[in-house]
Amino acid sequence: MENQLAKSTEEQTFQYQDSLPSLPVPSLEDSLKKYLEAVKPFANKEEYKKTKEIVQKFQDGIGRKLHQKLLERAKGKRNWVFVIVLEN
Repeated sequence: MENQLAKSTEEQTFQYQDSLPSLPVPSLEDSLKKYLEAVKPFANKEEYKKTKEIVQKFQDGIGRKLHQKLLERAKGKRNWVFVIVLEN
């Protein structure tokens, strides 16, 4: 019976994968906000200030271009997260 249960669960793991909607690409602003929230407990005031400056520079510069490329990629890829990890 243990083998049957394990086999049954394994067969059903991705059973509805194709019927689920793709995950949306989060906005650049939301992603950077979450990053800063995650960093804050580990940085002192000076480190956090510098990190915020770097994040702002990224957001205003290359971050916008990279995010646009990610949005374009997501239009043609069902699982845009997985593809990027494998290709890079």
